[in-house]
Amino acid sequence: MNESETQFSFTRAAPVLVRRIKAICLLLGLCCRATAGSAVAGQVEFTRPIPTSFQVRPLPGQTAFVYTIYGAPAELEPLKQLVEVMRDQQLGNGFDPGPTPNPATKPVFDYLATVSWPVMCYPSGAEMQIKGGRCVLGPENEGALAAVDRAGVFTAVQLGEWGYYFHILSSNEPWWRDVYGKEFDAFKHLMKPPGLAGYDRRPTSRRECYDAIKDYYTSRQRDLLGRVISVTGHSHYEAYVGEWGARCIGLEVGENIAFTQSKLAFARGASRQWRKPWSVQVSPWFSGACTTSGPLRKEGGDARGLDAGHSLSFYERMWLHAWFAGAAMVTPENSIAIFFEKASVPWTLTAHGRKAAEVFQFMRAHERGVPFTPVAIVLDHLAGYNGYMDKPWGILESTAGDRQVRDLFDHQLFPGSDHIHTNPFPNNPEFSYLRPTPYGEMFDVQLTSASSEMLSSYPVILLAGDIEFDEELIAKLEGALKRGSRLLLAPAHREALGSRFSRLGKHRGTEVLQPWTNPVTGRSAAISDARLQSLVRKVLPVEVSGDPIQYEVNRTPHGWVIELINNAGVTKKPDQLAVIDPSAVARVVLHPKVGYVSAREWRSNRSYPKRDQHELEVCPGQSMFVELICP
Repeated sequence: MNESETQFSFTRAAPVLVRRIKAICLLLGLCCRATAGSAVAGQVEFTRPIPTSFQVRPLPGQTAFVYTIYGAPAELEPLKQLVEVMRDQQLGNGFDPGPTPNPATKPVFDYLATVSWPVMCYPSGAEMQIKGGRCVLGPENEGALAAVDRAGVFTAVQLGEWGYYFHILSSNEPWWRDVYGKEFDAFKHLMKPPGLAGYDRRPTSRRECYDAIKDYYTSRQRDLLGRVISVTGHSHYEAYVGEWGARCIGLEVGENIAFTQSKLAFARGASRQWRKPWSVQVSPWFSGACTTSGPLRKEGGDARGLDAGHSLSFYERMWLHAWFAGAAMVTPENSIAIFFEKASVPWTLTAHGRKAAEVFQFMRAHERGVPFTPVAIVLDHLAGYNGYMDKPWGILESTAGDRQVRDLFDHQLFPGSDHIHTNPFPNNPEFSYLRPTPYGEMFDVQLTSASSEMLSSYPVILLAGDIEFDEELIAKLEGALKRGSRLLLAPAHREALGSRFSRLGKHRGTEVLQPWTNPVTGRSAAISDARLQSLVRKVLPVEVSGDPIQYEVNRTPHGWVIELINNAGVTKKPDQLAVIDPSAVARVVLHPKVGYVSAREWRSNRSYPKRDQHELEVCPGQSMFVELICP
């Protein structure tokens, strides 16, 4: 059974009660819904197939997860060698990037059409981001892709880190001089005015910001002939690119980029809303250092080598987590220069290359299932959330509602993940990239533009921040309530609704949250910690307690899988070796709330007997996957 056919089995329990609960769930049309607070023989009931919109979406034309090599040779014979090495070593099944499409590389793409691996293309380096510049794909270059198109092989052209470009680089003269060199004067008219975060004039509304950034993005999309894979790093614009036509909703993590886990929640939500695949590119850059092959060394003042940049432990955790979180493709950036001692015959693998092969083989050997995210955090369509700039759309002043959303992600769901505006771990700067999750990674981010069907697919809908309640949105929320979703909203939302609140308030699933001031921030929060914890107890099929741990739950054809990640105990600075503290073991307890017959940890292949709870030890920097096999 492939990922798109994943189904949920029913828990064995008292027959009469089970039949009644099943009948109720069928009427509600819930997706794998936990009936809040109801129990049968001491177990929470989880029913129904995952809706089609929630299935993990592979790249078009692919059925399998894709793990790429970054930087394929543009010459045919070396490329053929690399493909054979990747097949022999089970090192990957795609290229991101592959060669640049142009008439000279057509024979290379003709060969890649026979390989049937997806290929991403970078058309013109950093100039790809500049609206009105020379980076235009053009029919003569697109013609190089004719064979892969005929073969049904997925290709896309990257528009990379465009949010950062729009807000920072579009007015940065040194960057422009670096891009254009002696031709700078001919193109400097394309620069944006300083101090305006990429806008031609200061916008006065969220709608103006939305329209300006949409115009930028769609202009680049037209110039790249509609083949764009959007890759955003220092922004949270993943929520919009599916709407604007991206072939794939990509994001960059690692590098100096913060907010890893909230970005994944944005991307997965957008993928489900727009039914587009999403991907993760893991960058080896890290504060003046970059992972490459060879010993740790200085080159031009920057650190290079296998021990420069991020730790191998971080790469492994990030590759595995992105896969488990539902990404269609994971790209280890710079891997052509990291996985091999030399990118040529005999293509000898480095320690990183051997680990990558091990990880990819593990991914291929296991059915990851579908991420179980019962809570939709719903933001206004024009919210323009941007953690890096710390301002809506990168330029507007934050309201109290905006601050509540930011606090929700940075101080409640993923605390310690912001190293842009704070220095949370000065002795271990890598520790902010992946964080323990007090409530698990059970959240998707949706916008109010989501369909009624999509919103109704979530057992819990949490409205956050400033919401514009038009007639269409109220009708969609009414529909979700009628189908059994629980709606959580703040007193400010009730006030904004005015008399229209009665349309929502008459449904027993509507809950106006009690005001709560977060003692960490001193500000009013979107939801209290206690209410979040009560959600965990009601809607997840397993409770996780003990030491701080990052965890996520997926549903498979055979039961449930819990990913446990201990991010502690690995200290990494950009230009130094990673230091492992063997005492930093995370001791956690899993308490299943579903009927199951046995349990197994995937990586060690260790089996566990059926028990009320399992006490586990997760070593420093380790990822574990515990499967509960259901009857």
